[in-house]
Amino acid sequence: MRRALIGTRQRTAITIIVLVSVALFIGMGLWAAWLIIDNIDAPGAAATGSGPCGTADAVNIQLLTVEGQTVQACTRDRPACPNASVGRFGLSNQLRSSSRRYILTIQFDAALPAESNEQSLDLAGFPPEPASSGLSRAILQLTPRDPTADGYTTKSGSLAVSSTHGVASGQFDGTFPPLPGWPLKIAGTFACNH
Repeated sequence: MRRALIGTRQRTAITIIVLVSVALFIGMGLWAAWLIIDNIDAPGAAATGSGPCGTADAVNIQLLTVEGQTVQACTRDRPACPNASVGRFGLSNQLRSSSRRYILTIQFDAALPAESNEQSLDLAGFPPEPASSGLSRAILQLTPRDPTADGYTTKSGSLAVSSTHGVASGQFDGTFPPLPGWPLKIAGTFACNH
């Protein structure tokens, strides 16, 4: 009787261990599938770091909403920002914040050299004709995720950028068109690798 009771307890314990292991394996598979699906349409790596945004973050922005609230978003890893095949500089990466995730996209109207003194660019968008004298304008767009929404593009402002040893860094301050649901202003800093 005692041996039968011990055998029953062992079988029960083994069954529980097997069921928990299978549940963990399925849960990890579902989590990995969700991460892949969630990042299929998102550029760059997922936002890194945790907690509030700070000086350790390579990209750090501040949004001012219509309600007067300030929202910070950032990522710790320094994203890639190569000059595209069309001869334009581009940065696109995901950012974390306490409220939702964002995708920050910055494009210049020309390529950025690996070595470049600080230049000030206009955030009013690209002119109809391509720039012939190098960098002069930039586009800054912020696209909300969770849930995904249309991107907000600045209508005015400035972006200062420089590049040393293939690392571009800059700061920007821009305003958005006064549209319902859109933020009013954006300001921040970025650093990225060519």
